[in-house]
Amino acid sequence: MAQSFVEFSDVDISPLFSWSKEFKVVSGDVETPVFMRILGDADMNRSRVAALRKSADLRRKLKDINSDERMAFIKDIDDVDMDTLIAVVIVFSMRSISESCVPKLKIKAPKMPRSDAKTSAHEKYQAEVDSYPDRRQEELKALINKEIELAKETLEKDSKDNIYKKYVEAMIEEMCEQELLREFKSQCCYFGSYKSQDLSERLFASFEEFNNLEPNLKQQFLTEYSSMEIHGDDLKKLQQVTR
Repeated sequence: MAQSFVEFSDVDISPLFSWSKEFKVVSGDVETPVFMRILGDADMNRSRVAALRKSADLRRKLKDINSDERMAFIKDIDDVDMDTLIAVVIVFSMRSISESCVPKLKIKAPKMPRSDAKTSAHEKYQAEVDSYPDRRQEELKALINKEIELAKETLEKDSKDNIYKKYVEAMIEEMCEQELLREFKSQCCYFGSYKSQDLSERLFASFEEFNNLEPNLKQQFLTEYSSMEIHGDDLKKLQQVTR
């Protein structure tokens, strides 16, 4: 009960019921109505496959030391110093470091008092609930900082060649993940945009038509689609709240 109150009291279930919307794309003085929906399984899978192909293509190019992409985005070992290599490796390791620290947290969720407990006990509980996120974050931050220092010490003892390999791997992984996300979101906007409220005719004749939009116009679609999604943390909470 206490855990549900602490972790799920801020959950907004309205996204569960928002699967389509109308908005206006603004280009200068012109406003164009657009009808957008969350994708179904088939279109979602098409988007995922297209994104994976795009990511794989970029990965292949980045691994080719003679490709334009490799020369543009990944520095040669002679052009980057040790401190920079170590910093990049650690930055791109932050997700795994953070995830490894969560199970080590010692802080416990506040325990809800009995319903017939004194008012002072409920007041104390509420104060603990209110401060719980900040206290948890503070402990997690301390654990992460400790792990970062340990990782830095380990890397500093390694050779530049080995650290450079980790740097290249980290750069490629990060860039491919970002490419996958960009492509997936763009595909979602293409498949999810329609000309009318009955969602019978797609707004774009092809993905290329959407992808060739001016950056400002494309961003409007991406922002609107993102506003309709249930993000990971909210979805986890909603699943537990609605059990």
